Amino acid sequence: MSVAATGAIFTAHDGTDGSLVVAVHGDIDMRSAPMFSDFVCSRVSSKRHLTLDLSNVEFFGIAGLTVFDAVREYTAGIGASWSIVASRSVTRLLQVADLESTIPTSRPTTDQ
Repeated sequence: MSVAATGAIFTAHDGTDGSLVVAVHGDIDMRSAPMFSDFVCSRVSSKRHLTLDLSNVEFFGIAGLTVFDAVREYTAGIGASWSIVASRSVTRLLQVADLESTIPTSRPTTDQ
């Protein structure tokens, strides 16, 4: 998907541990959040760990929280696990929304 259409670029690849890594570059807002949810849920499969790499997200609006709800519901329904790697903007919103303890987080797999 293009930045012009969504405000972000979404990519998916296999992680070194066999997990699925979905990365975002750009912004997650009202326009891009529904497309991001669809992108993620169409790629995750049962009993596989999903990592949402949000380390390159510059803006993460409150609409982005709907992505976490969709991913939580979808992965629970198919028996998959998930976690996020958060950028500063994502971490800030999780703190403000008091969701730090409910959203599973993981560390980046490579030093940046």
